[in-house]
Amino acid sequence: MVFSGTFDYQRHIRKEHGRGRAKNLVQEYLIHQLLFPKVYLDAEFNGRNVDVLAIDREGTGDVHAVYVTYQGTHAEDALEMSLANIAANVGIPPAVIVPHFIYAAIVNDGPGSSKYVPSEQIIQKSFAEDGVGRMGILYVDLFEDDPKLQVRPILKAERFRSSKEVVELADRFVAEHTANWELREY
Repeated sequence: MVFSGTFDYQRHIRKEHGRGRAKNLVQEYLIHQLLFPKVYLDAEFNGRNVDVLAIDREGTGDVHAVYVTYQGTHAEDALEMSLANIAANVGIPPAVIVPHFIYAAIVNDGPGSSKYVPSEQIIQKSFAEDGVGRMGILYVDLFEDDPKLQVRPILKAERFRSSKEVVELADRFVAEHTANWELREY
C-alpha cells in the first residue's frame, strides 16, 4: 500500500492505538468507580457519538458519557475545544436529554508531561448554565505504569438534571445493545 501527500500513516495509527488504549483505561476507571456498570465503547446515544458510555446499576442507573481528546502540548487548548465539542454534542445549554454525568478525558500522548491543572475559565465553562451539573475532567496518562494512576480525575463531575426521557433512553439502549463490559453472574 502506497500513500502520497502529507498524510502520515504511522502517526495516524499511533494516535488511533492511543485513543483505543485511552478508551480501555477509562472503561477500567468507570468499572471501579461505579456499582454494577454496563460499559459501551463508541456508542451512539441519543443520536450522538460517545467514546465511552456507562450505565450504572446493570443498566438501570445513572448514565455516564465520556468524550476522549488528546492533550498534545497545549492541554488548555485541547480542553477548551473538548468542552466546546461536548457542550455542542449534548446540547448544553439547554437540552432535554443529557447524560447524568459527562466527562472530558484528556489523553497525555507524550512521556514526561506534568499534571494538568485547569484554569478558572475552564472550570467555569464546565458548569451547566443553571449550575446543576458540571462536566468532569479526567486525565489519561498512556505512559503511566501504575494502573491506579493511569486515569485521574482532575475536576469532579457533578450530576446534571435527570429527566424521564434520559431514563427511558437508557432503558432502550441497554435492551438494544450489547455491552462491551458488564458484570455477569454464573
